[in-house]
Amino acid sequence: MRPFLTDMEVNMAINTKRQVSVIRILALAMLVSCPAMSDELVEPKVFSSHAGTLSLLIIAKPSQIPTISFPAQSGGAVNPTGWVYEICPRPPAGTTCAPGRVVVADYGGARLALQPGDRLEIRFVNRLPKLDPIKVAHAEDEGGANLPLNPSNLHTHGLIVPARAPTATDPTFGDYVFVNVFNPANGLPASQGGHDHGQNAMDFVDYRIDIPRNHPSGLYWFHPHVHGLSLNQVSSGLAGIITIGEVENYTSLIAYSGAASRPQARHLILKDLQLLAAGTVQFEKGPASVANAEILHQQDPDFCQQFPVSGEIRQGSCPGADKSGDGGKNFTGGRWYFTINGQQFPTIPVNAQGELWRLTNASGSLSYRLQLSDDSTKTPMLMQLVAVDGVSINLPQDTPIGSVVHLAGAKFTIVACPKSSTFIRSLPVCVSELVMMPSARGGLGDLSRLGWPGSAGAPEGFGDAQNAGPDDGQRRRLAGCRSREGSLRPRPPPSVGAPSLLSLAGDALKVAEVGGILSAPAPEAQPAPLPAGCRPLPPGHRRRIFFGLEDLTDDSTFGLGYEEVDERGAPIPNTQTAVMRFDPMRPSICLPLGPGQTPVHETWELVQLSTENHNFHIHQTKLRPIEAGARPFSLIAARPASGVGYGILEDNLPLGVASPDRSISDQVMNNQSGVCSIEQWRNGHCRSKTVMLDIPFSKLGDFVYHCHILEHEDGGMMAKIRVVPSPF
Repeated sequence: MRPFLTDMEVNMAINTKRQVSVIRILALAMLVSCPAMSDELVEPKVFSSHAGTLSLLIIAKPSQIPTISFPAQSGGAVNPTGWVYEICPRPPAGTTCAPGRVVVADYGGARLALQPGDRLEIRFVNRLPKLDPIKVAHAEDEGGANLPLNPSNLHTHGLIVPARAPTATDPTFGDYVFVNVFNPANGLPASQGGHDHGQNAMDFVDYRIDIPRNHPSGLYWFHPHVHGLSLNQVSSGLAGIITIGEVENYTSLIAYSGAASRPQARHLILKDLQLLAAGTVQFEKGPASVANAEILHQQDPDFCQQFPVSGEIRQGSCPGADKSGDGGKNFTGGRWYFTINGQQFPTIPVNAQGELWRLTNASGSLSYRLQLSDDSTKTPMLMQLVAVDGVSINLPQDTPIGSVVHLAGAKFTIVACPKSSTFIRSLPVCVSELVMMPSARGGLGDLSRLGWPGSAGAPEGFGDAQNAGPDDGQRRRLAGCRSREGSLRPRPPPSVGAPSLLSLAGDALKVAEVGGILSAPAPEAQPAPLPAGCRPLPPGHRRRIFFGLEDLTDDSTFGLGYEEVDERGAPIPNTQTAVMRFDPMRPSICLPLGPGQTPVHETWELVQLSTENHNFHIHQTKLRPIEAGARPFSLIAARPASGVGYGILEDNLPLGVASPDRSISDQVMNNQSGVCSIEQWRNGHCRSKTVMLDIPFSKLGDFVYHCHILEHEDGGMMAKIRVVPSPF
């Protein structure tokens, strides 16, 4: 089992309004000659709510990607065909956009702009093509026989909303992933004998998602969530972003004059796709012919060589490699593209007065390590961390740096901030690097000015690295690029003596205050008897989740195990479940809300059994890393203190890797696919730093938790959870 490693350098150029500089996606400093400037970055198309409602028709369909040019075998270039969302205002009836209405079908992704209290209405239509069964990795898994028909659906990732199923009186769906929408042109789905991955629907379904009035402002996203096809569909382009509220709801930019101004928000959606050259490719189930520029839906981490060959320049892509001699596959003639808003190697015009960048990793299995590089010293520059996974941070001024590092969950390299010349409400957090695993979002503030004081240069590189794992040294470059003529470094006005930082009033505090979404009663919940077997977690108990394989001899059988443990860490009898692949018919956890339908806090312990990375994600809520034995009511204690809040909230968290000792190392690596057993972990032969989380549950419904490396999720590393009303 190989980790999905990526350590790519991707180039982008940035212009100020007066001078030219270059920004680069990088991990390793390297200067090469630069070709002509690439196209200027285009913001995603925006669909905004009006009078409290955003009502859309969204059609999943194939479409050419004009921003990607793949070499044609007869000369010239061709545009690949991806899967995109055609979006328009929803017509009164039907499943097609009304003539003359605004339509977008863009691989880069659109933005749905909503406000707290808004209603999002979507008629979702499936027009995706039928698939070759040989190219569908999980068609033979239990419940997967219908996957070649290419069903789809929508999930609003990160929103704290109910996972609402339709009822007899309301046929619409909330953020509910257990529905499969089929394109009638592909044929009718067959019964899976009780193992269907949700209910089946033909042609379309209607979603209605009510954004709570107390929902945090920030960045979220939407993508398909059909089990077994998530990687295929996201890798082909099906993803967009959602914003709730405005940036100024939680931050203000203090200008050099001391006056507050609105920061310029920029949205960057990171996507990648692997394109094949015409010929025959060996898939998991056998060989199959592929067309030129065909997208490899089941992405392969060994598509490219780790490093550029001598003289090779990589600007937003790398060439396919022949790994057949090493037991891999031959991707010669293919190319792996890395895009920002669907564009390869874009130029970014930067506002010299400062910006706020909102980034989304919308790749299926690809991770990035991002830096901003000084154009003269090639050293990382400072970036101010503003938000994580859609929620703005809020830290008391006396927060210890160790607590900040712990809350950040290995996503950031935290460095000291310069002293600010202005009043800062929340303790500022400065970073030199951020790691974005699949589904992660980040907000970075004041990019252009924060790095100037004490620095010889201006931003030159915004860079990418790898999916951290046991082979961390692997690096693939997409070329450092630096304009050599007319590249003048912008300077701050001479009156400035110290940098200005963004002043935050973060939602990580607001959500925990009286009336906050993670503290207020759920308005949709009414008292009801508990279902059989559903009970609250006893005081002091926690849930332990194991990440491993169902069959240690088969590296495709990703799964999760479970047990309840007491305050001493001892397993509770009859609560254990072995590591098993996902079964939608088996809710693994059921819990009620608290008295009066108030949110319930649970402590979860995540145990990594694998020697490759996983990225924990849970729907309908947020999470906060905590520490056993932390000072009561501190930011990293099991329960947040009144008036302090959560500090930093997330909805995905990278896990470390397991380390088998010498007595079992050969067994684990050679006979167990690089994954320990639960028993090997219990007896101390498999070392793994467990991750403790505080998770507040505040919304009703059936939803899931899983690894958000979609190769792993589709393989079975997912489980179902149910939150029900309190009986009193």
